[in-house]
Amino acid sequence: MSLRTVAIVGRPNVGKSTLFNRILGERRSVVHETAGVTRDRVTETTDWAGHPFILLDTGGIIPFGESVGEFDAVVTEIARLAIKDADVVVLMVDAKVGPMAWDEAIARDLRRENRAVVLAVNKVERDSDRAQVHDFHALGLGEPHAISALHGHGVGDLLDEVVKGFPQHEVELPCDCRVAILGRPNVGKSSLLNLLVGRSEALVSEVPGTTRDSIHTDLKWHGRTLRLIDTAGLRRKSKVSEAIEVFSNMRTLRSLEQCDVAVFIIDASVGPVAQDSKIAGLIHDGGKGVVVVLNKWDLVPDKGANTHLKHWEAFCREVPFLTYAPWFTASAETRQRTGKILESVWEVHEQRKLRIGTSQLNAFLERVIAYQGPRTHAGGVGKIYFGTQIEQEPPTFMLSVNEPRFFAREYLRFLNNQLRKEFGFTGTRIFVKLKKH
Repeated sequence: MSLRTVAIVGRPNVGKSTLFNRILGERRSVVHETAGVTRDRVTETTDWAGHPFILLDTGGIIPFGESVGEFDAVVTEIARLAIKDADVVVLMVDAKVGPMAWDEAIARDLRRENRAVVLAVNKVERDSDRAQVHDFHALGLGEPHAISALHGHGVGDLLDEVVKGFPQHEVELPCDCRVAILGRPNVGKSSLLNLLVGRSEALVSEVPGTTRDSIHTDLKWHGRTLRLIDTAGLRRKSKVSEAIEVFSNMRTLRSLEQCDVAVFIIDASVGPVAQDSKIAGLIHDGGKGVVVVLNKWDLVPDKGANTHLKHWEAFCREVPFLTYAPWFTASAETRQRTGKILESVWEVHEQRKLRIGTSQLNAFLERVIAYQGPRTHAGGVGKIYFGTQIEQEPPTFMLSVNEPRFFAREYLRFLNNQLRKEFGFTGTRIFVKLKKH
């Protein structure tokens, strides 16, 4: 049984993201007093009184013929698409300012859409604010529900109305692989997400930093469910001047923590830069699977037979610790080689789950040590007595040794490379740990 969908809509700065966060019980959407902070639609699955549903937060709708900012038309279009996807629409208005012409325009559009609408009158913090609530009957959307999304007042009664008639069943959220799309601002992350899901799920713009929230989209692919996460571009801390940007960076880092595989986007027309190395370091340190996509290949001039290899070599010089990643050139604009992305993601996901039997691993260690054993380091020669794989995702091996300090970092790197050469582990970091026997 498919879940019902609820979209929160309204003009800018009426508290949509605050209500979204209140329903979820966490700060999932960026909230700020600046109007227009939410630009993309943000999707989460939640539950109320045993009724699970999909909740959509949207950017502020600007009625046709109005314009106050650069992204208004695109933000409004994404919000209107969310309305078409929704079974129930929660229209939020502001009690402190009363009904506005924009509210009335949005209400007219909702009546034309013939969607079930629940009217939420927000910012009713005091008894004196309730006098304004009845003014919203003029919108023609039924009984207005007085709430304070900030304090939670009235939200329970609002949700009772929202889920009325929803089926009661257990939440089932199958997900075979969680994929985070990472990279600097303006490298094509949102364009790639839109291409993969086949619709305008994320706002796409030439202006760096357009995406501020992380967007979750489930995609059916060859009978599997891949959860795609488009994230706000990671910026250098010196450029994070707004509180909004701080929250965006936090969400990007959390997306990385939650994912299984990261699709790391590099702007091929510019080449790798220091910030790319920092993002790659986060992926590597987190032990995540990774696929490197050199995007905007259509913008690279004078391409020859070995141009792609030269670009990869430049990447490896900037990011020498991520050379184990599968990589390819692509263009989200022309769709060139984008079909390989999900195939590579799934291959990496499967490689992260590999488990090497203990007897097989120790036979391998005997051969490697016979070929090149540890050399004198820190006043002694290391000896490996026994090895076992203790974890998957990421693959982690524990070696029982005579003295961990006798093993140089270079030798552990050698063991790591030999493990990869023997068993694969494509696109995932391998951890080799030592314990004294």
